[in-house]
This record gives sequence, structure tokens and C-alpha cells, in this order.
Amino acid sequence: MLRASVDLSEFHRSVNQTKRELGVTLVHAVNRAARAGRDEAKRGGFRNRSGKLRAQISAAPAVSMARGAFSYILSAAPYSRFVEYGTRAHIIRPKEGHGFIGPLKAGQSRRKSTDIGTSRVALRWYVGGKAVFARVVHHPGSAPYPFMAHAAARAEVVLREELRRGFVNIEAIWS
Repeated sequence: MLRASVDLSEFHRSVNQTKRELGVTLVHAVNRAARAGRDEAKRGGFRNRSGKLRAQISAAPAVSMARGAFSYILSAAPYSRFVEYGTRAHIIRPKEGHGFIGPLKAGQSRRKSTDIGTSRVALRWYVGGKAVFARVVHHPGSAPYPFMAHAAARAEVVLREELRRGFVNIEAIWS
């Protein structure tokens, strides 16, 4: 009769070490990719007149999950979508007065309830330091500046590089 015994303790130790290394590698890679994507978005080719758009681009720290890790790159400025995708030609009108009840014209919005006591009926902007007024503006639209799309592409490249480096360490566990 033949008896054989197999010691799997080294195998189990390698499996556990691989799980730990994989978890660390994923979180590290996702963090690096999100930061690289955030930096790429901040370098975007858009005009940053007020500084708010670039200031509101952020990357969340990676969150480890049972089957991986995730993060996200966020542009919190409310007009980010217009910069990313551009706009079509549209009409801009001044806000309707406080308390106005009824339908709005195309390109018009309502004032906040706290914006009382004013009777603005024109749009105002400045050209060369001089105020320009108009009751309606026919805006020609704006070109897109896809800064978040470039951020996602950069994040993917960095994620692949970091995972490749991490898998070299995992390969060493099994060698």
C-alpha cells in the first residue's frame, strides 16, 4: 500500500501573501491613477477665467472593496459639463423678477427668493472696462474643451503601468 502526504502550508502561505499584495497593489494603483487623472484634468486646455474650475477638480482616495478598489475624478463646478462638451447656439435673457408667476421665455430663469427689490431688465457685461447692456443675447455657442476625457485616458495609462509593476511583485511570490 502506498501512502503519500502533501504539505500545503507553503501553498496557503503564498495564496494569502498574494491576496495581501494584490489588495495593496490595487489600492496603490487606483490612487496613483486618480491623482494622475486629476492633474491631467487641471492642465486642461480650457480658459480658466475665475480659477474656480481648476480649483474644483479633485480625486477621491481609493476605497478598497471585496473585489477590487475604486476612486473617481470629480469636477464639481456646475458649468463643467458645458466646458467639457461645449454648448449649442442659444438665447440668454435676464432673470425674471421675484414673484413673477407664469411661463418663462426661452433662455430665461427665475431669481432666487432672496433676490428682492431689484428691477433689472437687462443683461450687463464689460468689454474693455466699459459696461454693455442688452435685453437679449444670441449666444453663438462654445467649443468643447474635453478636459475630463483626457483625465480618464491618462488615469487608464497610469493604472495599467502601476498594475504591471504590482504583478511583478506577485510573480516573485510564486517563483
